[in-house]
Amino acid sequence: MLEWVEKYRPKTLKEVAGHNEIKEKLKKWIEDHIKGKNPKPIILVGNPGCGKTTLAHALARDYGFDVIELNASDKRNRAAIRQIVGTASTSKSLTGKNILIILDEVDGISGTEDSGGVSEILKVIKEAKNPIILTANDIYKPTLKPLRDVCEVINVPNVHTNTILAVLKRIAKKENLDVDEKTLKIIAKHSGGDLRAAINDLEALALGGKINQEIASHLPDRDTERTIFDAMRIILKTTHYDIATMALMNCSEDLQTVEEWLAENIPKEYKKLEDIERAFDYLSKADIFLGRVYKRQYFGLWRFASSLMTAGVALAKDEKYRGFTKYSYPSVLTLLTRTKAKRETLKKILKKIGEKTHTSSKRARDDLELLKSIIENNLEMGAELVEYFEITKEELENIVGKKLASEVFKIINKKKKEKEKEKKIKEKAEKKIEVEQKETEEIKVEKIEEVKEEKKSKGKKTKKSEKKEEKTKQLTLEAFFK
Repeated sequence: MLEWVEKYRPKTLKEVAGHNEIKEKLKKWIEDHIKGKNPKPIILVGNPGCGKTTLAHALARDYGFDVIELNASDKRNRAAIRQIVGTASTSKSLTGKNILIILDEVDGISGTEDSGGVSEILKVIKEAKNPIILTANDIYKPTLKPLRDVCEVINVPNVHTNTILAVLKRIAKKENLDVDEKTLKIIAKHSGGDLRAAINDLEALALGGKINQEIASHLPDRDTERTIFDAMRIILKTTHYDIATMALMNCSEDLQTVEEWLAENIPKEYKKLEDIERAFDYLSKADIFLGRVYKRQYFGLWRFASSLMTAGVALAKDEKYRGFTKYSYPSVLTLLTRTKAKRETLKKILKKIGEKTHTSSKRARDDLELLKSIIENNLEMGAELVEYFEITKEELENIVGKKLASEVFKIINKKKKEKEKEKKIKEKAEKKIEVEQKETEEIKVEKIEEVKEEKKSKGKKTKKSEKKEEKTKQLTLEAFFK
């Protein structure tokens, strides 16, 4: 089954998305060649995935040219270029058709294996009667100045996001994908103008099953993915030491990740059992060195691991396998990509448990396993612990699933309602007691006031009685003395 990048690669210039001005330039250029005007070779310069090679192949198909191509996985020294391109530059194909020569990624020509490559290309250009198109990501390297001087440089811009979106929508429709436009737009924007990258992303997500905005937003870095695909193609296609060892020069992925990619794709590329056996033997040796690097922190072993992983795997085959091979994401990395959000949630949960129990993340992970077991066997107790650790429903869904999480939070919410009800009853009772106490206090105060008033009244009466009695006594004495 073809990789989608190849399956939906434009066959004609009309099918190529965007680049209308460049397409017109290429048409005029090839027509001038047909008329015998022999214009300068063209260098198409632009970022990976902008459509340089596709434009060249579509042009050849439109005008009935056969293609002779050299790319980064081929040996491109003086002898190789002379043998493959030299004759083709001045003659027709075996079928009698005109030939278009495509020299892909000329800015990658370097090292001892490619010795004399640039000077031989210049010689071929000088003698050529057939049209030549070169492609490059960066044509402004000092070593490539002689090529710039004898070629017409055409800059190919990145593909516009809207154009990429239109292509993704067309592919999604043909593949019967259940995906909304917003998700496709995220993939298109994420590609950074790299149409090939966007198509690879869409296919990777489709292989994983469900495609939505959340999953699309967690795609791995596009530049990394692009270079890892290129690295796989170079390592698994070439049979040359220098080319293989340079495959990881622009790859930002670590060797452990590269190892996963190779383990996944060696059986896809290599057809002979003995080649596969030798390749995995080298890969296992590389893994041993990597283990020593991490265990002993001796990074001097890194280069041995890298050489075994690249040149070792590349030279494990007796000969280069021709034809297209569909490389795919390692199942381990696909799983990690798709579960990135889940892993982030897990970190949050472990942090909460660690803070409550004052333990390390490692111990918290053990506690989490215990919590899962408790929830599965005792929902009531599990609910208490979930509430204690302040784990949210969304977080719990990631560790026990939606069904159990829903049951746990039903219990938690029920208890919360009961607590609220109890709180209200308690508040009501406390308020009633407060009112009663207040009323009792008021009654006491009233009684005290009454007693005071009574005492005060009695005091007044006593004084009045005493005065009256005194007066009576005085009257009695006066009467006695008379």
